[in-house]
Amino acid sequence: MRRAVAIAALLVLAASCASASNGGLPGARSIKVCAAAGPFWPTMTLALQGTTAWVACKTQSRVVRVNTRTGKTTRSLRLRGPAIAVATGLGSVWALDSGGTLYRIQAGKVRKRIALGTAAAYNIWIGGESVWAADDQGANVVRVSPASNRVVARVEAGDGPASMAFDGSTAWVVNHRDTTINRIDLGTNESSVLTTLGGVNERAPERMTFSHGSLWVTGRGTDLLRVDPATGAVQQTIEIGASGIDLVAAGDNLWVATRNDEVDQRGFPTMNSLKRVSMATGAVATVSRPTTRLDVNGLVAGGGAVWIADNRAGRLYRISVG
Repeated sequence: MRRAVAIAALLVLAASCASASNGGLPGARSIKVCAAAGPFWPTMTLALQGTTAWVACKTQSRVVRVNTRTGKTTRSLRLRGPAIAVATGLGSVWALDSGGTLYRIQAGKVRKRIALGTAAAYNIWIGGESVWAADDQGANVVRVSPASNRVVARVEAGDGPASMAFDGSTAWVVNHRDTTINRIDLGTNESSVLTTLGGVNERAPERMTFSHGSLWVTGRGTDLLRVDPATGAVQQTIEIGASGIDLVAAGDNLWVATRNDEVDQRGFPTMNSLKRVSMATGAVATVSRPTTRLDVNGLVAGGGAVWIADNRAGRLYRISVG
């Protein structure tokens, strides 16, 4: 009996140690989630909702709900096609499959399926009291009303819409192929070109966020750019390495997953370092470097931490921002 109790205690201790493991990213806590990102890797596979993480598992055609305190998967929902993005907002969880179907999830169940009618659906954003997705091949972004669960607008963008940002009555879209940024009036859905970042065939701006009165942009062949949201002027270029894979704002800092020159030329999302950038001063600090391959398939901030999803290896990382 005592032996059985001792073995049980060891198993609990081992599970606790496994849960607290950094999984190859020093300073991080690691949780096991679904593995295998597949070809044409997804980039927004992670969303937070309190102490819950939702992860899009592409090759399994599922989204799963994970308790971030225990590391346990508490719900698994099957989609009709490969799961490529997930987001939370407007009282729901929203998931997207590669066939262009948007799923509205409430109370752990799929409540609505919305056909977007896109040639190449890509990513989900929440802003302007709407849900948005990109049509990568159609040079537009699709606006969905949560009140009607219908597509209410297809708004012109540039070639290769890749990321969106929002502030009040305005949205911006950065386009990775023609390197433009479009500005959208959310009241009228009118779109205009704000600026061209230049360096076509050398630069592919893929990620953007709005914080502290500025647009912050990075991507393949691109350092961290601070862009005036009114004029489109590049106000500051911050050296972060070869390029940034993704970025997220947390407090007064930006957290940027970067890659090296070799990886940048191939376009993979394999992280070389996680950097913290002061939005006030532009000072850059390296927070952590992976000790094993780590792909960034999702990057979000919440609960006093930055979270990274590596769907290739099946790991979810938590890095404290305190």
